[in-house]
Amino acid sequence: MNKFGYPVVNHRDAKWHMMDGQHRKAAIEKAFPWIVTGTIECEVYENLTDAQMADIFLGRDQRKQIPQYDKFHVSCTAGYKRELDVLRAIESNGQHPSRTRGEGISALGAFCKVYDRSGDVVVGQVVRTINRGFGGDGDAFDRSIVEGLGLVYNRFNGKTNEKQLGDRLGHLKHGARELLRKAEAIRERTGNQKKHCVAAAIVDIYNKGEGPHSKTRLPSWWKDGMGNEKVREGADV
Repeated sequence: MNKFGYPVVNHRDAKWHMMDGQHRKAAIEKAFPWIVTGTIECEVYENLTDAQMADIFLGRDQRKQIPQYDKFHVSCTAGYKRELDVLRAIESNGQHPSRTRGEGISALGAFCKVYDRSGDVVVGQVVRTINRGFGGDGDAFDRSIVEGLGLVYNRFNGKTNEKQLGDRLGHLKHGARELLRKAEAIRERTGNQKKHCVAAAIVDIYNKGEGPHSKTRLPSWWKDGMGNEKVREGADV
């Protein structure tokens, strides 16, 4: 049983609070039901606050991968600004975090990347655009779509009409699936990262609603104002 490691607990208000090791505890109870009423050795802390407990949970020497939802939720409990800002931007626009894709926003890591690149204003724009364009369809909160939209708003800051973009995405007959198919076709043709291919597809869709000489037309995703290639395979801009 030593291979299970020690569960980590906090003793506060005469109660024991499990901080880490819930799954190991459950495995022990299932494998050795005759010792459920016995005791196991634990790493014990005294009188930690909820935020301190969350901070310790997140800092446990990276010995295992923490599920994205759990990491996000615990980071909010610990009071981390990034996750709290993302949570506020998501909830203020009528959505909520979820463990399960299609039942809310599960691509929380993607939203954190958007926040790191562009801040909470763009996080809000991404949520509203998906709400408007795809009716808030949970499947539309795909990691690549979230990051692709974030890239578009980041590069063309102030030049992209949020409502028009949402409306034009809403004209896709097969919704988010059609956008992803267009992006995949671009990826196969160019070899670029999927999030950039989603961004390129979004720019193409947006520009179809603009005249060929319109001042509000966005530049090609792949080229700068001088006609030079801007995004290459593996680039992250």
